[in-house]
Amino acid sequence: MPLGVTLLELRRELRAETGTSLNPQQGVQAQETIDILLARQQRELWDAYNWQHLKIWTDVPLTGGQGVYSYPKEMAFDQIVRVYIAQVTKDDPADVNKITASTSWSALTYGIKAYMTHLGPTNSGKPVRWSNVVSIDTTGPVAITNPVGQFQLLPVPDDNLANPKLSYVLRFEGQAPLSPLVASTDTCILDSKAIVLFAAAEMLATQKSEAAPMKLTKAQNYLRRILADQGADKRTNYNMGGIFRGGNDPDKSRRGTAYVDYIPN
Repeated sequence: MPLGVTLLELRRELRAETGTSLNPQQGVQAQETIDILLARQQRELWDAYNWQHLKIWTDVPLTGGQGVYSYPKEMAFDQIVRVYIAQVTKDDPADVNKITASTSWSALTYGIKAYMTHLGPTNSGKPVRWSNVVSIDTTGPVAITNPVGQFQLLPVPDDNLANPKLSYVLRFEGQAPLSPLVASTDTCILDSKAIVLFAAAEMLATQKSEAAPMKLTKAQNYLRRILADQGADKRTNYNMGGIFRGGNDPDKSRRGTAYVDYIPN
């Protein structure tokens, strides 16, 4: 599984797969298009599957009485697969930050509807739901929306003033962030052969080449093998529509991914 291949080498491999001259001087005008295609293909593969070699998790301590938090820098909204919560005890007199006991992790449900919150005193307790929070800047002449800024918990974590030794910790499980493919020295984080084969199938389809279906079949067979080798599967993450994606068809539409599952007419 060739990882860490530079964009420069990916360009060369793509030219070979599409029957284009390997002389970079003859492909200068198309280089930007090739770079965008390779970067997009890596993003589509990254988004479509849970890659076991990219699995990460990070913990976020919660503050009693605080219901809105910023995402961890290493775990943006579109990387999250699951969110768990546990209550921890910190009662070591020598180290007040040391966790001495913890409950089992329990999964949070995604999505907070308007009717779930109410006016008046804030509901508090052990959070059972979470949701993305949209912020809107209205200081200028036109309102500016930040679609992914923070996340909200419901109910708001208990105020631990009565027992400051007890608190909650969130664990975000997800996929490592996607590295950019912009500079020639940038490297891929997914299998370079898969990226190149799917990109080649798309280029050949755009050119109306008869070799396009054959190249797509080759890419699909290769992808199946590497997914089986590492036990990866389609992602069951969250989308902006507030729907938890799961099962064999992530978007629940029974549509395949263009140039990954089929070549458009």
